Order: sequence, then structure tokens, then C-alpha cells
Amino acid sequence: MKENRKQFGSRSLTTRAKKATLPFEILESLEIPCGYERSFKMSKGRLLANRYLLEISLQDTTPQVLFEIIHKLQMPESLFDEFQQNLPGANLVFIGFEDDQLDGSYRVYLEYWDKICAEINATPQATHPRLMFLGYKWNPERSERQAISSYFCHPMLSTTEIISRISALYGQTKEKQALKYVCDVVHQGAVKCPDRSFIYLEVSEEDNRRLSFDLNVYQSALRLRDIDSTLGDLQQYFQVCPEEFLTLKQRVGSKLLGHISGGTNREGEEFLTLYYEI
Repeated sequence: MKENRKQFGSRSLTTRAKKATLPFEILESLEIPCGYERSFKMSKGRLLANRYLLEISLQDTTPQVLFEIIHKLQMPESLFDEFQQNLPGANLVFIGFEDDQLDGSYRVYLEYWDKICAEINATPQATHPRLMFLGYKWNPERSERQAISSYFCHPMLSTTEIISRISALYGQTKEKQALKYVCDVVHQGAVKCPDRSFIYLEVSEEDNRRLSFDLNVYQSALRLRDIDSTLGDLQQYFQVCPEEFLTLKQRVGSKLLGHISGGTNREGEEFLTLYYEI
């Protein structure tokens, strides 16, 4: 029985590894240039470090080629129909993967940043939330595990206003301790960012408990090693294996911190994700 479990674990790891490399192989075969960003996600007792996004400009490909890529990644037809309808107006597409240590899931995001900028330039006083990303997420082997996430940008917020909105978001959850650590990172980024111009998003999904934020802090030029003390607090707070976390920090400490994302996932579980540039 132990041998069977060992063999199953080996097959599962191999399958996940093949899933993880497939988007790279597809884009390389089509000679499509892309950006590359990685992330790690913490939740209680878990650290998911094999996560990435590949950024594709729609100027470098065509809808037909994009549809071919997505079909190779086995996006469910229900998601594909929505994706096809919402592609017009997008300027970037992101293809991502997350190894959840059991299976592995894909995600594709449509970005509408150029549209948002054009609208704000036309009417600077209109700072209402605007749709910035639509995220399509699925597990190829489990068709029931799929979701569409909506990311709304709240433009032109000050650091104080951003922290106020994040505080309100955490105020709707049972767990609020992580708020302090998030605010520590935001304050450190604000000190390094001359104009404090961070891009703040709030995220939701229909029919589940997903409630989270995403904050782009690239302009702060913070490195992950700059927030080492806060990372140590987060490791303890989420009860992540110290040895595993130390190995990760040693590997990514010099990388540029890109995004902070946190809140509750669709199961109502608290999480925090840090994105970094390769």
C-alpha cells in the first residue's frame, strides 16, 4: 500500500510538472515574446511557491492564435465563450499556472489598462471603479473547478485611501491580524515611491466568498529583502514551515516586489500573495 501511494505521488508530481511547463512550450513554439512574473501564496499551514504569469501583448499575436493557445490548455467551453466575448478592448493577456501541491490549475487574464487610461485622460474628475482584469481559472482534470474573477481598479487613490479600503475589506473578515503586515509593506513602499501612485484593485467572484485586493507596488522599487522582517512575521502568522520559507527567501530575496494580494479566497480561507519580477 505504501508503494502504491509513493507511485501515485510520483505520477502526480510528473503531471504537475508537465502542466507547469506547457504554457512556456506553447509560446516558444509559436515564437511569441512574453514577460515573466512569479509569485508565492501563503495560507494557514501552506506555501505555494510554484506560481507564475506570462504577459503577452495583443500586438504580438492574433485572436486566432490566442484561441489556439487556450484550447491547448483545455479551457472549458463555458469559460472560453465568455473569454471570446470579452477579448475586444483588452490590451494584454496573461497566462498563468498555480501548483497547489495536489493538481495544478491554469488561469488567463484579460487586461483593460489602456482603456482605463484613455477614459481617465478624457475625464480626469471621473474616478469611479473600472474593470481592469477579467480572470478565467480552471483545472483541466476537474471541470467543476472553474471561476471568473473580476478585478476593479479604484484609480488615483492616495496611500491613506488605499489603506482605508484594505482595512474595510479586512473588517468584513474574521481574521484581521494580517492587515498590520500588509500596511507595513504599503508604508515601506510609499516611502520609496516619489509620487505614491500605486494601482489598487478589488477582486470578487460570483456565487462564492472571494473578497480580496491587489496592490501594484512596482514603482516603489522595493526588493523582497527590504521587507524581510515583515516576511518573517507572515511566516509565523500563516504557520508556514520555517525551513521551506527560508529556502524561498534565499532564492527570491533580490527580486523586485511587484504586487501584494490578500483577503479571503472562494472557500473563505485567508491568504496573502506576493508577486515578484524575474
